[in-house]
Amino acid sequence: MILETLSLTDFRNFLSQKVHLRPRVNFFVGDNGQGKTNLIEAVYILSRGSSFRPSESTSFIRQGASSHQTTLVSPDGFFHSGMDSGRARLIGRFENQGMTYDVAMSFESGRKHATVNNKRASSADLAKTFPCVLFSPESLSAIKEGPEQRRLLTDELILIENPAQADVIAEFTRCLRQRNRLLRQISEHQGDRRTSDATLESLNRIYFVLATHLTFARIQALLRIQNDFADAFCMITDATIGDISVDYLISDVSALAWDERLIFDAIQKRHQQLASQEVHAGTSLVGPHKHDIKFLLGGNDSRFYCSQGQQRALILAFKIAQIVYHRRVHQTYPVLLLDDVLSELDVKKRVNLMKFLEGISAQVLITATDLTWSDQFAADSNSVYSVRDGHIERLATT
Repeated sequence: MILETLSLTDFRNFLSQKVHLRPRVNFFVGDNGQGKTNLIEAVYILSRGSSFRPSESTSFIRQGASSHQTTLVSPDGFFHSGMDSGRARLIGRFENQGMTYDVAMSFESGRKHATVNNKRASSADLAKTFPCVLFSPESLSAIKEGPEQRRLLTDELILIENPAQADVIAEFTRCLRQRNRLLRQISEHQGDRRTSDATLESLNRIYFVLATHLTFARIQALLRIQNDFADAFCMITDATIGDISVDYLISDVSALAWDERLIFDAIQKRHQQLASQEVHAGTSLVGPHKHDIKFLLGGNDSRFYCSQGQQRALILAFKIAQIVYHRRVHQTYPVLLLDDVLSELDVKKRVNLMKFLEGISAQVLITATDLTWSDQFAADSNSVYSVRDGHIERLATT
């Protein structure tokens, strides 16, 4: 998978930029706050349909972007006019195994609109077609942070294994949103309680099945990546034996050996225990959005027994295992996005990561505050760009 060109219009702090990218290594260098992460975010959005940073659609639109008059018709038939705050637009041309894809994403009036080759596309469509792996300071901190980051790591993994799982994630997310809305209505005594209870019971049957499918997909993906994970950890740390593993927890109980029937039964049982609390809280307290993933080193929980350097090595190895696994399953590499992670790693881990990246044929986009590591790659495959106050300029082709 190669991203050939990237265009940004009124996105974050970019007014209008078009970048032609090398098929191997692309360095984006600049001080903090100049737009490097915004650029990586743009590529991620085109590949996934959403950002890796907490954001609303309106936050993508550059401040000062041209506004225009809009006229909307309300449900009661009245016309309402107002000024729209502008539009942000991203366009990327991807190439994969001889096929070319023009991907466009626009954000306007609090809504987003995506197309692939001028045909409407969902976020799941993008995730299935345009694989990428993101390395960021947030992902390197996933172990010591809350379980949400670890769930995101695992959901990225199941997309690497089987892109069609994007539909499973999307369907579960929609159902969870519907269920939360219904629970909130019941909690706030909106509508007829008997009707709401009947609707919730009907929705639960769908919800439990989707929750089971997503949970089982996560567990299977974790099991299949174990050997790659251990090998990557040895490579990153120069160890001879990678005594590392992962565990999947449902209500603090290991579920790594469970089949779909055991998962379904556990989710239903947990629902029976927490049904009244869910209604009181007005939100879903049961399901894969509440599960956790445990990273183990020498059989010990890395959250409590590992240094920050060891924790980062574990996550780095997990990311590298994703890349290796993707190559083995699909015979291609995903686009790799490294957002200011080099400064987060000690010298040994940086060197070993660079050796790994230099040895594969994947396209890599790296942001950094200096060029210290650009000479690690072959001169004829390396492009360097300056990012300053939302402006991108190609500095050198060495």
